[in-house]
Amino acid sequence: MVKMSSILFSGGCTGGHLFPGIAVAEALTGVVGRIGFVGQGTELERRESEGRGFDYFQVPSVSLVDLRRRPIRSTVAGWTAYRAARRIVAEFSPSAVVGLGGFSSAPAVLAAFKMGVPVTLLEQNVVPGRATRFLSRLAKRVCVAFAETEAGLPSSVECRLTGNPIRRLPPETEPEETADRRRVLLVLGGSQGSQSLNRTVPEALAAIRPQSTRWRVVHQCGGQDPGGVREAYRLAGWSAVVEQFLDLPPRWLRQSDLVVARAGATTLAEIATAGRAVVLVPYPHAADDHQRANAEWFACRGAARMVLETNGRQRFLGGLVEEMDVLLGSSPSRWRLANAIQRLARPDAADAVLDVLGESLDGFAELKPMQRRAA
Repeated sequence: MVKMSSILFSGGCTGGHLFPGIAVAEALTGVVGRIGFVGQGTELERRESEGRGFDYFQVPSVSLVDLRRRPIRSTVAGWTAYRAARRIVAEFSPSAVVGLGGFSSAPAVLAAFKMGVPVTLLEQNVVPGRATRFLSRLAKRVCVAFAETEAGLPSSVECRLTGNPIRRLPPETEPEETADRRRVLLVLGGSQGSQSLNRTVPEALAAIRPQSTRWRVVHQCGGQDPGGVREAYRLAGWSAVVEQFLDLPPRWLRQSDLVVARAGATTLAEIATAGRAVVLVPYPHAADDHQRANAEWFACRGAARMVLETNGRQRFLGGLVEEMDVLLGSSPSRWRLANAIQRLARPDAADAVLDVLGESLDGFAELKPMQRRAA
């Protein structure tokens, strides 16, 4: 069996970009001699990569917003980041570089292209991100999660529909039986949390108090102090576990019966694979309104319910109460949504990305998914 020397992943910053790379890296373990991640130095990047035994390198990034606001300073910073990335690519000597999206992926992707290292990009959203649009011409191929994404990229770019890779749930973390027979409402604000959901979900549930004896809440609140969110649930009359960060979201999804979540692509891929009914609240300030496009893609297929924040707070609150009231009280309604979204899942997306990587790497393409996992 041929082992490739190394694969370098570039980007991360948020879980939505980082976790698909982690999923592919886990699938490569045992096949690739060395795996590394280049990021901008967030705690999330470092913890998730180094905690799995992968190398981690920090390179600052510059966004288009930075370039517009501070062009001279940002140009100097961008050049410094590019030179640092070149040194990392030269030392790491990867067989390929995988860009994960976001402008933190740009320095290493640019360096790899200039140094003749094959580049593959992952694009998680229906609407391709600005970094993907900018870097796509440098890539051998772009792996997309939605067929519609290709229309947003230059016609010269070769796209492959792979789905969005998600992390595998280790067997030892399978959900255990619990004496608490109440159903679980899982609230996910994304890897950075959502102050809007932290405030509005408890307020909405206060209006649905008759359901509270049959349900309990698990709420990921992000950087906000969980104490305030816990108190909001207490005043609403609902039992809730509130944490800043939930390790292994797929594990919590398997324990849940209904999910309220932002519409990040990676969160959606994990919900689809778990097959759970979901109410989506797209983040209204996402670049190019990409979360709304993600949510609409699923909602139009009968696989999710969607509530928008953009119509004013009272209409947002009322919409959330209406959707949750129906789904909390109706098992058939939850089942229909769960069944529809699970049919859209691509649980083998990581293996599909490996196949795309293999097309440009000699001695790798012939490895089958089961061989990779057994390596």
